[in-house]
Amino acid sequence: MIRDGSLLIDYTNRVEPVGMGDVVMVAPHTAIGYEREGKTTVTTLFADTDYLIEHLFWQHLDLIPDRDAARDLAAKLYPDPVQVLRLGECEVERLGPILDELVALTATGQGAAGYFHVHGLLFTLLEAITPHVHHAAVEIPPLTSRQRVARVAAPRWQRFRPVRREAARVAALMRSDITQPWRLDHLAAHACLSKSQLTRVFKESFGVTPLVYLSILRVREMARLIRETDLLITVITERVGWCYHSGCATRVFRRYMGVTPIRYRHYGPPNASRDGPGIGVARAAGQRAAG
Repeated sequence: MIRDGSLLIDYTNRVEPVGMGDVVMVAPHTAIGYEREGKTTVTTLFADTDYLIEHLFWQHLDLIPDRDAARDLAAKLYPDPVQVLRLGECEVERLGPILDELVALTATGQGAAGYFHVHGLLFTLLEAITPHVHHAAVEIPPLTSRQRVARVAAPRWQRFRPVRREAARVAALMRSDITQPWRLDHLAAHACLSKSQLTRVFKESFGVTPLVYLSILRVREMARLIRETDLLITVITERVGWCYHSGCATRVFRRYMGVTPIRYRHYGPPNASRDGPGIGVARAAGQRAAG
């Protein structure tokens, strides 16, 4: 954001002047140069694209089936690697104190206590900038019933009824042993309902079908084991009830967590040898390298 002065930006063999009141949005991995014209004050904000994709996903639950689809949609909506937004001098002056506070808070490494305050400041900036962002005209087809069932959570406007006892019993049964190859007819018999009745009752209570609920339980347990142990991904996959070689675990895990199991381990530490490097760490590192 250009807060004072002016400069020339150079990208994709194009030179464009920008000055006070302008915001330059730059996509990841985009080369851009600039030349100051005298004294210039600029505030730079780095936003994690995965963070923005996550918000795009939750803002459009009625149109986007999963996070991978949200990422593909974003690439179509915003094909330009650089955008110059003309907010105007008055708007930039209004946002200046918010930028300064956000910079100060993030520079000092605020803990959990300031989490929501930082997000509040960020959303105030995004609210001001978003209406000026240019996007391509993209036709988004409505979701099919199958795509709607595949969600982790139901749309926000759906009202859930109180959990039926039959649904609660089935959920408890699956939680008691997620490794079992539970079939819908077995679960329906346990609830003394038909398969169609169980599906309807369970979805009204939990927002998803019984077998999707089982997949979510397995993904959560996989994520916990990846975070808290040094077990190989293949071992973890089989421990939660999936066959590693089928590829099902990786597909479902990525749908709900946004990344593959191996990438998930790369993002966050398995509790992995707090006392120092050990065999478990070496195994995990070797697996990441192989992946």
